[in-house]
Amino acid sequence: MLRLNSNKVLTRSISQLTRRNLSNYPNKYLSSKVARQRFLDYFINENNYNFIRSSPVVPFYDDTVPFVNAGMNQFKGIFLGTQEARFEKVVNTQKCIRVGGKHNDLDDVGLDGYHHTFFEMLGNWSFGQCSKKESCSLAWKLLTDGFKINKNALYVTYFGGDEAMELEPDLECKDVWQSLGVPEDRILPFGMKENFWEMGASGPCGPCTEIHFDHRGLVNRKEFVNKGLHELIELWNIVFIEYNRDSEGKISSLPHKHVDTGMGFERLVAILQGKVSNYETDVFKTLFTGIQKISGKVPAYKNLYGEKDWDQLNTSYRILSDHARMITACLADGVIPEQNAKLRKIMRRSFAISENMFKKEQGLLKELSNYVIESLGTVYPEMQNNFIQIHQIIDFEEDIYKSLRRNAASDWLKISKDYPALANLDVIEMPGLVHAFKEITNSNLTEITPEFGCKLFDTYGLDEPCIKKLSVGLELEFDEVRFRNEFDAVKRRSKLTSVTDGNLIDFKQMGKSTDDRYKYMYGKVDGKYVFDEVRAEVLNILDENEFVSCIEPNKPCTLILDKTNMYYESGGQVSDVGCIEFGAGKFEVVDVGNINNYVLHKGVYKSNFQLNVHEQGVVKFNEEARFSNMRNHTATHLLNACLKQMKGATCQKSSKVCAGYLNLDVGIFGEKLSSKDIAFIEDRIKKIIKDRVDVKIDEIDAQSLLNLDQVTLVPGEVYPEKGIRLIEITSNDLLSREPCCGTHVLNTGDIGDFCMVSFKSLGRSTSSLYCVTGPRAKKARETGQELLNHVAQLQKSVNDNIDKPEVLEMAVASLKLHLNYNIEDETIMPYLVKEECAEQLSKIGRQIKEVARNSLKEFIDMEMQSVMHTKAMKSESEKTFIVHYLRTSMILESVPLQRATKICQNVPVLVISYSDSIVKARCCVPLNYTNEQFNAEKWLKVFGDIFKSSVAPPKGQDATLVCNLKAKKVSMSDWHGLLNDAMNAAKLYAKKHL
Repeated sequence: MLRLNSNKVLTRSISQLTRRNLSNYPNKYLSSKVARQRFLDYFINENNYNFIRSSPVVPFYDDTVPFVNAGMNQFKGIFLGTQEARFEKVVNTQKCIRVGGKHNDLDDVGLDGYHHTFFEMLGNWSFGQCSKKESCSLAWKLLTDGFKINKNALYVTYFGGDEAMELEPDLECKDVWQSLGVPEDRILPFGMKENFWEMGASGPCGPCTEIHFDHRGLVNRKEFVNKGLHELIELWNIVFIEYNRDSEGKISSLPHKHVDTGMGFERLVAILQGKVSNYETDVFKTLFTGIQKISGKVPAYKNLYGEKDWDQLNTSYRILSDHARMITACLADGVIPEQNAKLRKIMRRSFAISENMFKKEQGLLKELSNYVIESLGTVYPEMQNNFIQIHQIIDFEEDIYKSLRRNAASDWLKISKDYPALANLDVIEMPGLVHAFKEITNSNLTEITPEFGCKLFDTYGLDEPCIKKLSVGLELEFDEVRFRNEFDAVKRRSKLTSVTDGNLIDFKQMGKSTDDRYKYMYGKVDGKYVFDEVRAEVLNILDENEFVSCIEPNKPCTLILDKTNMYYESGGQVSDVGCIEFGAGKFEVVDVGNINNYVLHKGVYKSNFQLNVHEQGVVKFNEEARFSNMRNHTATHLLNACLKQMKGATCQKSSKVCAGYLNLDVGIFGEKLSSKDIAFIEDRIKKIIKDRVDVKIDEIDAQSLLNLDQVTLVPGEVYPEKGIRLIEITSNDLLSREPCCGTHVLNTGDIGDFCMVSFKSLGRSTSSLYCVTGPRAKKARETGQELLNHVAQLQKSVNDNIDKPEVLEMAVASLKLHLNYNIEDETIMPYLVKEECAEQLSKIGRQIKEVARNSLKEFIDMEMQSVMHTKAMKSESEKTFIVHYLRTSMILESVPLQRATKICQNVPVLVISYSDSIVKARCCVPLNYTNEQFNAEKWLKVFGDIFKSSVAPPKGQDATLVCNLKAKKVSMSDWHGLLNDAMNAAKLYAKKHL
């Protein structure tokens, strides 16, 4: 809630100011930790406030802000009246980040002494009442009595009203300050910009009063308040939350009024320690010491700004220390750089500074995070608890950074030589620059339109400043105001559009929404799951996206009911299927959806009569499919928890839960999963199933969720403010705790069995896992064991049949076909068994080829001599030529067809090989056998046409005498049929034209 002034100011004299002997600081040696604790103790112990822990830095139930930028974010639901406050008065210290939106301090960090991307907000709140006198009095007393700050260095401001918004001046607030003894010439009115606080473009807001501090001394300088002077700063902001601003900008009164205050912790410490710059306090000094110690011979920090910091070393100290705090806080709260462009950009900036300014090629940021954890870990224990995750992700991102620097940077360097104006753009922070540049230049644009600008943002990750610099460097027009308007419009459209089958539907006319709580109403009787049926009324019928009063039989449509027990697709779990039984017929439900809390049952009405609105029916879903979904969903949670426990830094990217299987795509920021890891995960989940652990399901609100430790959240997911279903499974050595709207079994024993049947990598960090449970897992194990037995039998027969390589190769190929299954197939098997079979079959194949390789000369000679021997037994028309498929080739990696044809030098010969799914052929015709219709090239072309492959002579040789077929890939299933056709065609041609 503290407004960090973004006005650019000259900072050349700041170092001189910090060396002045200021006498207004009675607490020069008060540490930051003591200052923070005094603030909390004042409200908790002396004024009966309740402590509330800091929320994560990314709000998980609010998509209107990218990061928590004020202490009040976690209480937004209370201000809007959608949540009940747990306590009337609370106090906390909140982790805040300001790198985007209305509050963006990223570009100012390091240039002055008070801007930060990460800072702590000390705040106290009063819910349901708006006692301005009490709030102002508490703040004034703490500053002047508790912290002994001289009153004559303080100013207060209040809201002076706004005619355009029809808001009156807050004279009540002015009177409060006067009653507290603040001189009237230090009570100053300001307008909407300074003294009307808003969290974002929409949301709770209201008039505020601010307390400002003047570092310069005791002379009244009221004319400089809110003028951007770095030594006359806003310290504490007290907001009276009375209004809500909607997405259209309109302001309306809230149902209840609240008090929301916030004081910048770093600014308070600077005041108490007698420093003008926050970076001179103990909050940052330990980080500066750490940077110098880790880097080695870099000069110490000297608090230089502007021209005095000619080499930007001190600025780099400030930027890196600030960013290290922000990065550590984000990673501790589970923010993933892959899914947060701003975090990734700041990390890459930090890597660049580490390398370029502090000459540390690797590891500086990771080591620096330990200093941050040591400083803040006791206040925010998630930093201590997740330090392994923090380190893993930093290492992972630094490796990516180095790879990008090698590749993208070299490409951008080439571009910059032709376009010098683009050289200052950082391709490491935005690797999409190269592809964006190519699209722009290939499109022959004269302007970067707002629509194209949005594409550059969505497709290539370019932010507005980058797009602006590109437009200037390429001499293209770019209207920033139009771009922002279009960007905001796109976001509004994506939020407001409700679609079904691609068309807009007006749901306002539909009245009350569907009550679907019945989907969670099930239990167990005598060890079996029992699901209740629901009798429901048809509220609306949709026929091709039009509301109708009735529907004819056997026509697809959508029913909207007043209540339902059917689950609609959400949380990765597919919808139920089933039916709605009416007296005159049955509505077969094939899919269930949800738009704006109206549950849509899609299907076909089977009857001899029409179905009318307001008819009542009994809703029944397929219980077997639902139970399978429940098994698989609970198993997904166990799988996710096992991966996180084993690998540390992981995050769920997507999931699919259906009756047949579960699929979890997960980011692993470290070593990839090994076969040993998979075996360990399977064993652990099977043990939890065997232990029959109860699955605990609670319904909580967002405030309660905030107070829980070790909760697994999906990055980017927006959770509701209340009615959150928390699924918790606690075994001896594993905790799974996730908010989830899906349906689950009540005990892990009901999962029955578990095995992974497929595993593949999707890009640098993502692994896609497919698993099955229950009877399907048991069947998969049986199938896998059966294949293992067949492979073992084949292995035993190899030595006895080594003289029959084609038979062995066919057996290997046949067994390998069993490994190429889809997840829906009945022939699935455990992934580890599949890998073992593949390895054994490859080993057998290598063994066959090794024997063949050792006997290659003998095999070819024997086979071709046998061909020559049997030639005399053929018909007179076939004695004059040879067309032969070299069966030896099945077991060889490479076949020397030239050797095969040499054995038959005196007759026309066409020899074919087939190895590793590749067909080759060679044709030789002695000169005395050639004529106008018959030679090597023409004869082989007849054969090659069947395979749709061309022919050509060896380099430097006569095509009429010798010719080769261009190698062609042919599947095993097509091979024998094509071979037979091609050989017959070649024989017929030879008989006709020789």
